[in-house]
Amino acid sequence: MRRRGGDRQSRPSNRLAILTVLAALGAFAATGCGQREVGGIEVFPRHFDLRPGETIRYMPMQHARRGELQFLEDYELETGNPDVLALRDQRGLFEALSPGHTSFIIRSPASERRYDIVVRGDKLPALTTVPHSEVDTIVGEEVLFVGHANRDGFDHTAAAKPGIDRLVREFKRRGRPVVYWVSEEYPNWYTEDRQPDLAIISEGQEHEILIDADRVVFTGGAFKACVLRNVQMTLHGMIRAGTRDELHFIFPAEAIWETGEARYPAPTVLLSSLWGNHASDSERYDAFVVPFLDTLFTEYPVLGLPLDAPSPELGVLVEGWNVEVQVGERFKRTYRQADSSKTIRMEFRSL
Repeated sequence: MRRRGGDRQSRPSNRLAILTVLAALGAFAATGCGQREVGGIEVFPRHFDLRPGETIRYMPMQHARRGELQFLEDYELETGNPDVLALRDQRGLFEALSPGHTSFIIRSPASERRYDIVVRGDKLPALTTVPHSEVDTIVGEEVLFVGHANRDGFDHTAAAKPGIDRLVREFKRRGRPVVYWVSEEYPNWYTEDRQPDLAIISEGQEHEILIDADRVVFTGGAFKACVLRNVQMTLHGMIRAGTRDELHFIFPAEAIWETGEARYPAPTVLLSSLWGNHASDSERYDAFVVPFLDTLFTEYPVLGLPLDAPSPELGVLVEGWNVEVQVGERFKRTYRQADSSKTIRMEFRSL
């Protein structure tokens, strides 16, 4: 892996895109005096048992008149004991410093709520990160991309954590490169392993890194948002490089799959949990894979980010390439036929 020299390039914020994709409603009730009346305050994620060194961004929300949650715009935050829990910025970024019990308070003009916090355990090792603009090439026979495995952005309840942890252990056991795509704005990285070969800062998983690999495995984050954007950028760079006539991408079904309207917060659903709703891999192909690939090739860049996406359009770039798809162990389909031997292979599989 080589780093590109020079200063870090500024990139447009992807905060809006992150907030419009899914996250969980929380696995357990928060402590405190909050109520569900209009104007009542909630924060996400509902994760209040922290380790020293853990950072987390709590998202303040309030109950609206029609019962839905909406973003709280006017609020103040206060920590009960800054030696235990430090408030790093008023938008909701906290850092657990030392063992102890404390709380934080969130106030709006209409309401106030206190959340109890416990900080305990061994100090959480910090991730060593590098901006995506400083990485030139990633090389490997098979590379694992773990995208935005952070509880305070997409996956409030860490639903994808068990599958991601299994994949990371497997790749490390086989000596394959493991790459984390991390966020500075949403830093609560939840994987068991905090020593990847590379941890790249990219708020929307956008990049212009050349991936020189026989196979790339994508997991973590949300399939139809930042993971999709990473696939677009990776595919775009590999085709433009012109060094391979066969590209092979693998998608384990443990990543998050959005259902229904994109809103925040929304139920976190793993693609693997939806497989059982369909009787065959053929039905899964129609229900999940075709819409995913339609978006991949026709909506470039997804959600309009990054604003400076490399040209040409991905749909133009893949002209002349076959796209072969495998779902499960045996089901195969040709999504796109070309008069060429150049082929993009995509596998969707359960762990």
